[in-house]
Amino acid sequence: MLDSHTGNALPTFHNEVHGNIILGIVRTLEFDQVSNFLLTLHKTGYTGTVGFFCDDISQDSLHKFSAMGIYKENFKEVRISIPFTGKKINAYRLFSPVLRSYFYVTSPKSQQDFAKNYFHIHQSRHFLYTAFIEHHGADYKNIMLSDTRDVIFQKDPFDFTIDDSLHCFLEDKATTILSEPHNSSWILRGFGKDILDTIGNNTISCAGITIGSTKAIHTYTSLMCSILLSPTVRNIAGITGLDQGIHNYAIRMGLLDSVLSLHENENGPVLTMGLMNKDQINTNQSGHITNKDGSIVHTLHQYDRHLSLLEAFPQFLLHR
Repeated sequence: MLDSHTGNALPTFHNEVHGNIILGIVRTLEFDQVSNFLLTLHKTGYTGTVGFFCDDISQDSLHKFSAMGIYKENFKEVRISIPFTGKKINAYRLFSPVLRSYFYVTSPKSQQDFAKNYFHIHQSRHFLYTAFIEHHGADYKNIMLSDTRDVIFQKDPFDFTIDDSLHCFLEDKATTILSEPHNSSWILRGFGKDILDTIGNNTISCAGITIGSTKAIHTYTSLMCSILLSPTVRNIAGITGLDQGIHNYAIRMGLLDSVLSLHENENGPVLTMGLMNKDQINTNQSGHITNKDGSIVHTLHQYDRHLSLLEAFPQFLLHR
């Protein structure tokens, strides 16, 4: 199958046995919207597997994913169409007072199945990931949980010392949980003012990329699911972005200390660019974006917040 932009045959991933896997969500995104993710990843020489959980995308995009050797699972987030707008909204967000009564009359297993379909995808993805690991985890050494639309690669994302740890990544240190309105709201709504006061002065950790051994990632996703099913949190599980609040709560309250390795921005394998100023971003003579010490950053997250900067580095994007 051909790339519609370049006319070239799509590259394929070799899916090394018992190697690494990147898991991500592709919902209402077409191939062209995630092609920079895939093509820059392939350009690094990555030999592992890519796995997408797919919802509400075209058959053409699904065929292209198959042609590239991508593992696919379908899921269906229950959403309600808004008349005359062409938009859809998470059903649980609209009908939470009614739907959440389900948790009081059903089994834990049924609660998990319900969450996979009804919670907003930012929350339900953790149930999808956990189920995948419990069925297929023995086939992989390490796992990367990653956003897809706003991520590109300069090096193999697993090419650093992972060991049996969970690697989480901080955003720009100038912004704290308390000073960023969305992050502070997620903590306040999910856990209350006392918790926000306790952890609010910490730098934000972004939930969009997490890397670790299969065992450590399973520890992480299982904990996320457990918190999501707690009564206070599940009541608001239809809102956008809540999982980042839970992610920061788990990290800053010490719930992941047994496996956690926390990386500062500009000092690790992932650069989270959304809160950075353009003049903070370092490059080397070859045009690669680097950390403060000059090392090439493996993974660029939220790169689309700096499109004017990336215009100078077309080698990072195999097509526009």
